[in-house]
Amino acid sequence: MRDDLARRGTAGLLVQRGDQTLLEWYAEGWSAERPHYTASLAKALVGGLSLMLTLEEGRLGADDPAARYVAQWQDHPQKRAISIRHLATHSSGLEDAEHIESPDWMRRFWAREPDPFTISRDETPLLFEAGTGYEYSNPGMAMLAYGVTAALQGTAWPDIRTLLRERVFEPIGLGPETWSIGYGQTYKVDGLPLVANWGGGSFTARAIGRIGRLMLQRGTWQGRQLVDADLVRQGLAYAGTPLPSRSRDPRVPASGLCWYSNEDGVWPEVPRDAFAGAGAGHQLLVVVPSLDLVVVRQGEHLEGERSGPFWEPAYGHLLAPLLEFVK
Repeated sequence: MRDDLARRGTAGLLVQRGDQTLLEWYAEGWSAERPHYTASLAKALVGGLSLMLTLEEGRLGADDPAARYVAQWQDHPQKRAISIRHLATHSSGLEDAEHIESPDWMRRFWAREPDPFTISRDETPLLFEAGTGYEYSNPGMAMLAYGVTAALQGTAWPDIRTLLRERVFEPIGLGPETWSIGYGQTYKVDGLPLVANWGGGSFTARAIGRIGRLMLQRGTWQGRQLVDADLVRQGLAYAGTPLPSRSRDPRVPASGLCWYSNEDGVWPEVPRDAFAGAGAGHQLLVVVPSLDLVVVRQGEHLEGERSGPFWEPAYGHLLAPLLEFVK
């Protein structure tokens, strides 16, 4: 499996079971100390974790209207129906921003002109009524970061970066050289210090593995409860919102709150308690609690085609072979 993945553009591979590392391998030029970009794996590591912690603080609820934290949406006939849960599960109806030049709002979202949060709030079209469909949406995640940050005002953690560093990353032993988030930037919008939660992260494989282990242990680290266990369970489980279409990519999992869930068995060889985070180029964190298993894969697309299916190659080249070995 390692050799096959090495031929498929893998930069780093980490497989852990309990306290044992079964496999740790890096391609030439990479190492345990070198962070790798996360792409949308940041949605879980940054978006999901920051949402759990803000829920724990009682600063917002998963089913709160996002308009409670976004004043510009309060009088909008459609956007005022969008909830925090909708934003965290790609069911808000907000269109995704593709990496293309037209329409111009998509180009400016990725170019961050003037900033991606204002574009997500004011310019991103709605494709359907909130909660009635599935549209993977980076602007939707941006608005989740907006709502979470608004809810954090008045606490000791005014922004997502500070919240994660002090509440999770430092307590589990992640030094500043092992991670960065939000494209290294903080945007001031409406007085809010906003940090991207949809991409722009960089982590070592071991740092990602530690976050996976923390989630597997329901928020506990060395006897200390860092994140409420019930909120971890809720965040990792299928959130009950519309499922993605599986016509083009039959292995697309269901959504938890910024995480992916195998609760409906879309990965047939993998136990249904498995959950994951994932980003372009097959940046993967997959955790199987019933097998005490944490897997991190970093690199480029497993079949060399960014435009091709994502989850089918991830399942075929990593998950199915690994589970055959583990079982």
